Amino acid sequence: MLLTSKENIMNAKIVRDGDEWPSTRGIADKIKNWEVEKKVILPEDYKRFLTKYNGGHIYPLLFKSPVPEELWGAPDDDDVIFDPVFDWDYAIERSCDNFNHARRPKSSLPVGSDPGGLEVVISLEQKSLGKVYLIHFGVGPDDEEPVMRAYLLANSFREFVFEKLYENADRDGYDYWYRPGIEQHSVDLEF
Repeated sequence: MLLTSKENIMNAKIVRDGDEWPSTRGIADKIKNWEVEKKVILPEDYKRFLTKYNGGHIYPLLFKSPVPEELWGAPDDDDVIFDPVFDWDYAIERSCDNFNHARRPKSSLPVGSDPGGLEVVISLEQKSLGKVYLIHFGVGPDDEEPVMRAYLLANSFREFVFEKLYENADRDGYDYWYRPGIEQHSVDLEF
């Protein structure tokens, strides 16, 4: 049985590393300046998330891998951990400030990853603005070497967080997310 954040016993939560929430002051200005410089617009839901939290560790945090079984390599384990959600400065650093980076689709920005480095990106292209994708490199039956493939996860960052992230019956996501004292430092996730 899978539980989405709407069905979970606890509401969607977010926590930052350390004991205190860092200030998000100045994030809106950084984003606005970056948008002007790059001539792109970030999706509004993602901007709201950044200006309120600027990254963090979300719970629930599992999503189903959309990668075909022959490329995924783990047919019995298609739960993927989405952790962490990058803060603004790290997202820009990871993007190499280059929309044509060979390790992700053109005009996309990394928003987070799994612990093994699979990136989750948000599209900044007008025709797919705000859509969230999983980036996977794999060798398919017809490939000579690893090929980058982008798999749609959700139509928006908000949809991804509140409708696609879930907890499984074994509570594997919670076991990964939980650490002593986390309840006193986590807050309900709303944006």
